[in-house]
Amino acid sequence: MKSIITTFIFSIMTLISSAQLKTGDKVFLQYQEVKDKKNVNGDDACQMLQSYILGKTSLIIVNSIDKSDYTFVLNVVKRSMPGERKAKITIINNTTENNIFESKWKRGTSNVYYGMSPTRHAIARVFKNQILKEFKEIKEIKK
Repeated sequence: MKSIITTFIFSIMTLISSAQLKTGDKVFLQYQEVKDKKNVNGDDACQMLQSYILGKTSLIIVNSIDKSDYTFVLNVVKRSMPGERKAKITIINNTTENNIFESKWKRGTSNVYYGMSPTRHAIARVFKNQILKEFKEIKEIKK
């Protein structure tokens, strides 16, 4: 009985440790439209996400999904209120093709701190409050 429990614990630990982002991992950014919603410009949204990844993490952004370890799938939709957006990010492990993280939808508003961009605000809320808290190992230490 002890050997079964020990094997189970080690199996779970292996799964958890293999599905974690770490320093130097290569990521590919992809925008995915949400069906039956008003979507934003995907290229602009990916540029905003890229600025957070490069400025706040030790991850490496690559231009090809084949060269990446993980894919960040970004969704941003317009809300019915003017100047509001909702964003969500899903992280996929490219070797197993499994989702290792799926954020909650977060609302962004037009405000001065984010250059009056509700899209940038929504992406920042997801990235700073969910991804960086979930994957502490990728956070870049400023010297």
